Amino acid sequence: MYNQICMIDFITSNLLWTQGRFILFAIAVVAGISYIYWRPFLYVTLAFFVFSFYFFRNPTRECVAYKMDPIVLICPADGKVVDIVYDQENGLQGYAQKVSIFLSPLDVHVNWLPTDGTIEQITYTPGKFIMAFLPKSSELNEHNDVIIRHANGNTIKVRQIAGFIARRICWWVSQGQLVSAGQKYGMIRFGSRVDIFLPSCVMLQVGVGQRVSGGSTVLGRWTCQSLPNG
Repeated sequence: MYNQICMIDFITSNLLWTQGRFILFAIAVVAGISYIYWRPFLYVTLAFFVFSFYFFRNPTRECVAYKMDPIVLICPADGKVVDIVYDQENGLQGYAQKVSIFLSPLDVHVNWLPTDGTIEQITYTPGKFIMAFLPKSSELNEHNDVIIRHANGNTIKVRQIAGFIARRICWWVSQGQLVSAGQKYGMIRFGSRVDIFLPSCVMLQVGVGQRVSGGSTVLGRWTCQSLPNG
């Protein structure tokens, strides 16, 4: 019974129905044409449908550590930590450190908010579509920044970055909205990257090369109560 419930939830909560409608339409069109003109291509279409359904999975997760300790920050994405940068000559635009997580096409591409607070600003920037694991993709690629102000007065910035394959960034929050840590707030289609800009009063608990799970892995902990960014 439990497995049946999980399977039903996997199907009904899948984001392909809402965020991948164009893909569904394209699959239906190609499948129809293949059926008429070259039926063996139906197998390719079916394989792509199965992959798309897997890609758009939308798991329910919780961070046990955050429930026990509200100073915990949560990883916003699945993937591998490919870089951690500390500020040098204000290169991080007022933040002290940046964590970069690369998402392969096989990772869950839903994004979670690292902390609770208020959405202070959302900024979408068009750009290129170079390989997302490259450091320069953070600035040159199409990306969307969401800035969250915590109750302690500090802000963090989460940047969704489109990759070579990913061509669309989605976000489901708005400026001024009160949000919770671990809340789903958007997704990026196919291979991509997420950067998290943090103040100095966050003690990181991840390292380069580490695999993390969005919505459940501890990113770090606040070490301050009411200090400004820096």
